Amino acid sequence: MDNNQKNPSPLYSPRSPGGATPHQWEPPMEERPFWRRFLSVMVKLTLAFSLLGAAVGGVVGYTFYVKYSKDLPDIESLRYYKPSLVTRIYDTNDQLAAEYFVERRILLPLDAIPVLLRQTTIAVEDTSFYEHFGLNIEGILRAAWANYRAGRVVQGGSSITQQLAKVLLLSSERTYVRKIREAILSIRIDRAYTKEEILEIYLNHIYYGEGAYGVEAAAQTYFAKSVQDLNVAEVAMIVGMPKAPSTNSPYSNLGKAVERRGHVLNRMMVTNVITKEQMEEALSSPIKLAPRKGPLNKSPWFSEHVRRILEKKFSAHGLYREGLTVRTTLDLRWQKWADEAVRSGLEDADRRLGYRGPAGYVDIEKGRRPDFAALNPERAEFDEPHEFYTPGRILTGVTLKAQNDMAMVDLGETKGAISVKSMSWAHPFNPDVDARWAKKVRKTSDVFKPGDIIQVRILEEDPLPGEEPGQTLLPLELYQKPDVQGALMSIDPKTGHVKAMIGGYDAETDKFNRAVQAYRQPGSSFKPIIYTAALTKGYTPASVVIDSPIIFNRAITEFKGWKPMNFEQKFYGPTTLRTAITHSRNIVTIKLLEKISPSFVAEFARKFGFSGPLDSNLSLALGSSTVTLEELVFAYGTLANQGTRMEPIYIKSIENRDGEVIFKADVTPHESLSPAVAFQVADMMKSVVQNGTGRSLKPMLGGRPLAGKTGTTNDCIDAWFVGYTPDVVTGVWTGRDDPAPIGRRETGARMAIPIWRDFMKKVFAEMPVNDFPPPPDVVFARINEETGNLTKASGENVIFEVFTDGAQPTQFDTDAASVESAASDYKRGF
Repeated sequence: MDNNQKNPSPLYSPRSPGGATPHQWEPPMEERPFWRRFLSVMVKLTLAFSLLGAAVGGVVGYTFYVKYSKDLPDIESLRYYKPSLVTRIYDTNDQLAAEYFVERRILLPLDAIPVLLRQTTIAVEDTSFYEHFGLNIEGILRAAWANYRAGRVVQGGSSITQQLAKVLLLSSERTYVRKIREAILSIRIDRAYTKEEILEIYLNHIYYGEGAYGVEAAAQTYFAKSVQDLNVAEVAMIVGMPKAPSTNSPYSNLGKAVERRGHVLNRMMVTNVITKEQMEEALSSPIKLAPRKGPLNKSPWFSEHVRRILEKKFSAHGLYREGLTVRTTLDLRWQKWADEAVRSGLEDADRRLGYRGPAGYVDIEKGRRPDFAALNPERAEFDEPHEFYTPGRILTGVTLKAQNDMAMVDLGETKGAISVKSMSWAHPFNPDVDARWAKKVRKTSDVFKPGDIIQVRILEEDPLPGEEPGQTLLPLELYQKPDVQGALMSIDPKTGHVKAMIGGYDAETDKFNRAVQAYRQPGSSFKPIIYTAALTKGYTPASVVIDSPIIFNRAITEFKGWKPMNFEQKFYGPTTLRTAITHSRNIVTIKLLEKISPSFVAEFARKFGFSGPLDSNLSLALGSSTVTLEELVFAYGTLANQGTRMEPIYIKSIENRDGEVIFKADVTPHESLSPAVAFQVADMMKSVVQNGTGRSLKPMLGGRPLAGKTGTTNDCIDAWFVGYTPDVVTGVWTGRDDPAPIGRRETGARMAIPIWRDFMKKVFAEMPVNDFPPPPDVVFARINEETGNLTKASGENVIFEVFTDGAQPTQFDTDAASVESAASDYKRGF
């Protein structure tokens, strides 16, 4: 090495090879200033720790990912998203009748949800929804800082995707583990699905309070309209609900709901979803809520029966979660008319039978008052008194005064008055006395005393003046819930479709359906089955049976000493079958049954659809074997349908959530008897309405042909009427659940026919007038109604009778006068 190399030039340094320029040269580390050396070390340490931290963080993150991603739900399930949906029951006119669900949800595609609602949801829940990868980091940090400052959880930072992951795939527990799993799932969901798919599922699945899941159910619950019809203020109200559905419910906390709506409207304005003018207009708009209600059910008796059928067929899970569309045979108009007729008819009958007395007593003279909140608990559901004290509402109150013409009633917040005129019916209840002849009440003090706890109903009349200046009293009438029950069923005999069904007085408090579940004695309403059986055995409507006393002394335990009687306690001598069924003659029916055999009739009745046990003895003539109203109505339907029996059909078809038909009713006709016999029975039963126990219906028919039969059991325990035309069959039953006597002479004509008439008056108003078409193998012949013989005479006893061709009588009356004289002895009775 030469000297130049040993003593390098100051301009040259091994640290700057190639001949560095002066400004590039740096002194050795030990010669640098301290602060530069310290900074250099810190940079290197920071870099080293950063790399180490990143490595450790990566390892920890990977470890957490491996640990907490184990057994995570498969996000592929979202691709086949099938949430719990509402099963909807429709009537025959596609009117919604009832809904059954665990979660009230109505699924909508995203394009059916208004853009305004979508934008508002994003503005409130996740502003950067379309930018982030499943996690809103900015929102998470903002929420963390807000919660740190407050010392508690005051804000959530979950994205829409995170919320969806939580409600669909995870539990709602508040733990860090769940949040980690939620974050992992959210990232996976965001990678696997489009933003539109995620938003659609979210808007259909999230809970909006009051039992509503998804935006469509929320719109219908709060505003009774579809989501497409919501205005700006209503959209804001709904979008604000998921944060705290119970707290923000406008039904229970209107102030909170309005405050939350204001926050949402502000977010809508800030994010340019709406203008400031729109916000101010929405802020000032009143909240018009739909009436708060439970699950929709416009036809509780019918729908509950359908529900039982569906649950048996599809299980509870299928019924309440699978969103079935059930198309039924029900006509909601008929159902409404039927419900009104049954309720009104039972109330009228109950009033006729008398007042059963107050529900209790409180000594008001000692200053005691009842707990009105307990007596009228539904009052708590209303904010204002005027919303609660409306016409038709039934309340419980306390009698303050009972004077001659008026009684004053304390209702807690207000007072009312009952006029003696409106309670003239309130004579003492006594089932052993014919209530029709009971004396009317003349003074309210004959019924009440101060302190009596009574039920009243608010009348739709002007308020009454009180005793004090300026005081007004609610107009009231005395009310008592009937303890007599009833049922009604109406069908189309040609199809077996059940059009209306009522199972009792009040479906809200009583779930026992007396139309299909109650087995009761039909009394004389079973007689048409016996007469039909006789016609198939060769009898005709003109066949004569002697109506005379009969005593059974044969050694049959249950009949030994039995001496049956007609209802009128009389006997009528020679009687044709037409006359016997017209006037419901017991003796003729018993003798006829004995001739054709009780066992034959019991077996014959199976052709009409009676499935329960039927007594194969003479008591069958009096309707002693129990049947349901459904069985009896469909038996008459066989007669109305020219001898063809149809099975009861309540459900026409069922569709699954995808609109596929998975059930269709199988209509299977059963040829039970010949059209000729069915026509003869119908013609005979038209006489019941024209001249017999159903003659009170003649004024409302206006010439419309109607066949029917009343039924009343011993001691008036059961009272029936079933009437039919070729197009409709309607049956009514009334009685007590005990069973105990309804009341003296409370027959089918008095109890059941008024209900039947009130219902069918409305049905007939929209139904064409059709008579029963005579089959080709029947003939009509002029006969003497009392002898059953052919006659050439004329007069009130001469009728045109119907016969199967070849079965008409051949004998003519020879001495009509002597026949009439002989029959008159029976008419006078014994």
